[in-house]
Amino acid sequence: MKKIMLVCNAGMSTGMLAKKIQEASNGTMEVSAYGEAEYMDHTDGVDMILVGPQIRHLLPNIQASVSCPVQSIAPQHYGIMNGKAVYEEIEKALKG
Repeated sequence: MKKIMLVCNAGMSTGMLAKKIQEASNGTMEVSAYGEAEYMDHTDGVDMILVGPQIRHLLPNIQASVSCPVQSIAPQHYGIMNGKAVYEEIEKALKG
């Protein structure tokens, strides 16, 4: 099971998206969401980190602080909470 972390300002709206991504994965991913102030306490075993559009300016800092792939969530998927589309992006990135 892949472990995916979403990071945003406070982790609230991203928490809703995390549930939708996990549902779209049919049990192949464990998806959690954290605010930017706390995510570093939860990076053990994480396969990938996705950053919310509202803090994508922090992407280079986050990439420098972890050893797993980090990418931004597409604003068009985030805005409508399209968990299936984000799941497909994760799959593409992890296979690449």
